[in-house]
Amino acid sequence: MRTFLTAIIIGILSISYVPIWAQEGQEAGKILLKGIGGKDKWDSTNYILFTANGNDIKYFQNSRKFLINMKSGQARFEGRSNDGNNIVSLFNFKTGKLSKFFVNGNEVKQIDPETHELFSKINEQFKKDATFLFLPALIEQPETKTGKISSKIFNAEKLQSLPFQLKEGLSGEVLFNGETGWIKQFVDKEGQTYLVNGYKDIGGGLFLPTTFRNLENNSKSLLFSTVAAFTEMEETKFSIL
Repeated sequence: MRTFLTAIIIGILSISYVPIWAQEGQEAGKILLKGIGGKDKWDSTNYILFTANGNDIKYFQNSRKFLINMKSGQARFEGRSNDGNNIVSLFNFKTGKLSKFFVNGNEVKQIDPETHELFSKINEQFKKDATFLFLPALIEQPETKTGKISSKIFNAEKLQSLPFQLKEGLSGEVLFNGETGWIKQFVDKEGQTYLVNGYKDIGGGLFLPTTFRNLENNSKSLLFSTVAAFTEMEETKFSIL
């Protein structure tokens, strides 16, 4: 009986024990989420439209536009391929499935390997762009791993430093203002340093960072020239040209 009770007590202690650094990471995530307007505003956002430029783009000409349904995962891509073709791709970013594909206004009925490869590049680009734009909210997600928080001085400002590892693979360290929750710097696992600013109200009191300037390689810098949130959207945007 004594052995049984001891095992129960140890089990309870094991479940209830959470490392201090993990608790700090959770609190930091809440601060970052507060910095973009709070959990309620983030969760209530239905649609987001953004235009991105940069981010070491290889397969398309610089500017591209994404319209996404945050709840269902439906997405619309508009951009121009390197060979000058106007591309519209309708897909689901949660499932990774392609719905329709248009080249210069004409729907591609038979998805050949070349078209499928181009769609894969669109999906890949979306993930790269969205990870930066939504970084404050992604760090707060339960599946994100965080390390021990510390303090650092950056541009004569005392900031909080938080190491993280996203479920999708991006990892590194963010420096953020502990009061506003705004990220000021991001250093990825390769040591690429980005200065982060341009937090803008994209609608309904939701704020997102729109400028990521890479200090080592300007081609990796990322600018969101347009970001807007909507509560309603024409569903045809995700089904027809």
